[in-house]
Amino acid sequence: MNIGLLKSQTPPWHRHFLARLFPIICLVANANLGASAVTLCDYAEARHRDDWLRHPVYGDPSFDSFQRLPGNPIHRGAPPFEWPVNGFFFPDPQSRNLYVFVGDYGKGYMTPPSRCLLYRSNNHGHTWTNLGPVLHGEKAMFDRGGHTPDVSVVFAENRYHMVYDWGEADFNAEGGLAYAWADRPEGPWHRAPEPITRNSTLSKLSDRYQRTYAATLLRRTNDWLILGMMDHAPNSWALFAMTAPRPEGPYSERRLVRHVEGDYFHPPLLEFFPAFAHEGAVYAPATSVALNRNFNVLFKAPLERAEDPAAWSLFQHGSLWHAADHESEFFGIWGQTFSGAVMPDGHLRVMFPSRDRDGRGTINLAQRLWDRPFRKSGFVLSGHAGPSLTLLRPAYANFTLNTELQLRGTARLLLNYTAPLGPNAPTSDATLHPLSNTRHLGLELASGQWRLCRFDTVESATVVASGKFLDQTRLRLKVKRVEDRLTIELNHRELWSGQPQALTGASDLGLLGWRVEANSHLTVEKFSIQGEPAAGRTMFLQTEALLGAGAAPGDWDQVEGQQFRFGSGALSRTSGARAKWNVIGTGLRIWSPRGPHYGTLEVLVDGRVAATLDLHSTVANDSAPLWEVNDLPGTFHAVAVTAQSGRVPLDCLEVWMGRGTR
Repeated sequence: MNIGLLKSQTPPWHRHFLARLFPIICLVANANLGASAVTLCDYAEARHRDDWLRHPVYGDPSFDSFQRLPGNPIHRGAPPFEWPVNGFFFPDPQSRNLYVFVGDYGKGYMTPPSRCLLYRSNNHGHTWTNLGPVLHGEKAMFDRGGHTPDVSVVFAENRYHMVYDWGEADFNAEGGLAYAWADRPEGPWHRAPEPITRNSTLSKLSDRYQRTYAATLLRRTNDWLILGMMDHAPNSWALFAMTAPRPEGPYSERRLVRHVEGDYFHPPLLEFFPAFAHEGAVYAPATSVALNRNFNVLFKAPLERAEDPAAWSLFQHGSLWHAADHESEFFGIWGQTFSGAVMPDGHLRVMFPSRDRDGRGTINLAQRLWDRPFRKSGFVLSGHAGPSLTLLRPAYANFTLNTELQLRGTARLLLNYTAPLGPNAPTSDATLHPLSNTRHLGLELASGQWRLCRFDTVESATVVASGKFLDQTRLRLKVKRVEDRLTIELNHRELWSGQPQALTGASDLGLLGWRVEANSHLTVEKFSIQGEPAAGRTMFLQTEALLGAGAAPGDWDQVEGQQFRFGSGALSRTSGARAKWNVIGTGLRIWSPRGPHYGTLEVLVDGRVAATLDLHSTVANDSAPLWEVNDLPGTFHAVAVTAQSGRVPLDCLEVWMGRGTR
């Protein structure tokens, strides 16, 4: 709406009337335009779940509705098999029994040789019986190394069909996939004399993927489908597909269907297994392999087209799973991901692996209604081996926040957050970059103690104020900001009021959010804000782009220097070095230094060439905005950059995060 045109073409009394009416018009119009007048919004309601930032490394504020089933865990590791950390849930259509095949590993995966245990329930999961090992390697066969941990099972044509992964003593060096069949789930299982895949004989896909493991076997109308894992650890993981006329093979060449090297949005880094089919579609859940295994997504494809990469879509991004605050789930999901099936009563019932406080693997069960994936309100953010963080996508200058929460451990309400985000390393087991703990004000709560801290450009905190409070099951927190003044109340008692230096004026649109420390569990039941929301912005570091492309260590040199926006960046080693930010937002801005030793950089947005940036200049210039686009739909975007000529620097990407997506 052109306000200047309104003023120039209306008489004074009309202008006075329109001036009163204009805020109301804006409130309606801005629901679509992205800005708004003062509103009241509870971001703990599930309908606002996509207004929160979630990421495989940072964490996931999950609104999922999964409920644990009684009797967890049904299996707990014990020496020498301390890590039962994978499994397959199989509801038998013939006997109506429920089965769980457990991938039973020794601690560290390598010794002793892994095996597959079988659990059975003949009373709908109320109790379970351990039937012992159902599959293990034999010296007379190709799987003589003994590793036979992870299986999937299908009943078809009056027979039970299994695909399992096998390996020698070092199954990273030799192993693959194999087939077996049986007349009943308990066995005996008759294994094919030769494997489906032998990793040492496979050609590499994308010049890196060779090791096959963790496969799901699926029956289709006219053939059989295998969806399996390949990895180039610790930098990248991929889901591949292959088909065959018979379950034992021979199978077609492997085809990558989801992988970080693609030009599309793909959360890094994720490990799949197992998948499940429902009503003509195949669903592939995937779990983060970061230090905290508390982020999950669900991919989907038509079952009959699942070998086609173009058929796959990201069905659910986050809010798929949360770790319950139980000792048997101390480390979140561990191993692959949950194994599920949609039951006749409409529930998605799953087996999920975790590890307890002592590091022993646990096998557990949960369920939710298939068509009700989210609770009405309330989300969980958990820290396990490291911290987790989430940010609200809309930003607020002046606001009143009322939040209600339950907490075990340590949590920090983030205020005026302007720190950059990224992993500490572009590999598995990554955690938050140290720079994520800078440039904000934070109210920290832990065991009856509170601290209001200012975090500047170094990670150490300056304590503005501190004190004690009565530690209760539910905490009610109120934070009000008017210009530079902040007022904080806890359980209806004022804790502090003043003007902390970190707040530099009402025009400063830093972000609100939460951070939880390691071994902490936060449930936010209410997060109601009254204020005027604007599109939030944040910076993503170069480590995020290296992680997002599965960049090999030889592609880039990580360097430090004042020429980079936050003091660190990367330099390409060769032409063709690639990086990719996977982000959600409506606008993008690339920051980079320029200098006499730099070449050109190609930019692709969602697979299309968007710009070619010449980073050469006769004199060295510190990092500055070089290119931007601000009219993108507020959905998932892949921003890939490739070194075209000469060495190029890689700095950071600024993103207008908007209000999220539905």
